[in-house]
Amino acid sequence: MISADVRFWSDQMIPPRRNPGLGRVLPQGRNGFTLIEILVVLGVITLLVGITVPMLRGARLASLNTMDLSQLRQLGVAHLAYQATNTDHFVDVGLPHGGYGDEAQSFAEVLARYTDDIVMKSPLDTSRHWPSDVGGDGIGVEDGGAGPLRRTSYGMNNYLSRNYSPMVALYGPGHAADRFTKVRRPERIVCFLHMTRKGDFAVSDHPHVESWDAGNEPWELASRQVAISAAEGEEVVDELATSNYGMLDGSTATIEFGDLYESADRNAFDPTVELPRTGG
Repeated sequence: MISADVRFWSDQMIPPRRNPGLGRVLPQGRNGFTLIEILVVLGVITLLVGITVPMLRGARLASLNTMDLSQLRQLGVAHLAYQATNTDHFVDVGLPHGGYGDEAQSFAEVLARYTDDIVMKSPLDTSRHWPSDVGGDGIGVEDGGAGPLRRTSYGMNNYLSRNYSPMVALYGPGHAADRFTKVRRPERIVCFLHMTRKGDFAVSDHPHVESWDAGNEPWELASRQVAISAAEGEEVVDELATSNYGMLDGSTATIEFGDLYESADRNAFDPTVELPRTGG
């Protein structure tokens, strides 16, 4: 009897054991990100955009350069066809700076008759001076937007011209390097190039290469007449500026300005002087 009473008393004195899971308020599931996590995600997105956008721009520029080189190649093919039917003479130019001249004499007009694929506007050309129906603003290069509009992205080396060669100006008709037999290494001599996008030469079809040697920075003088950085997608004015060129033999190349022009006595434009030390 005593042991039973003791057992009953002990059972009454010892509190019941509490289930640790009962009556506890469990934390609710999270419904969003913390500020730190959001900042990390934004940082990753920014990094990816910073990598992707330049890659896309680079891919687009490479595509535009490929198309431009193709157009220069078509110019070269048309020029070779012209020579074959004109006793090996080169085509000529006809649009002095300012744009007033004989458009019918310009290679931009003449070579169109020798191929169906020729395109005179480069995909790299962003000049405002094109007519509005071909993507320009219809603005001339004269004050108030008057004057001739751009007819071609491309120009021709004036040393190869029968009428605008410096040799003709100095020594008279017949002294221009206007046919293959007067040119050494035609694969190294520039024939077609990009004209500048603004100023009087934007509406011309040839530069005045003979004027580039007046100073210590020929690339700066050249950039006023031709687009020496057309292949880069932005304006660069130094000897490393890169553009696309059509050579006299019909080949094309993307070349730095310094590899084409060192001085009046060493360049890839005047067929009577030494070629540059670099550039092949």
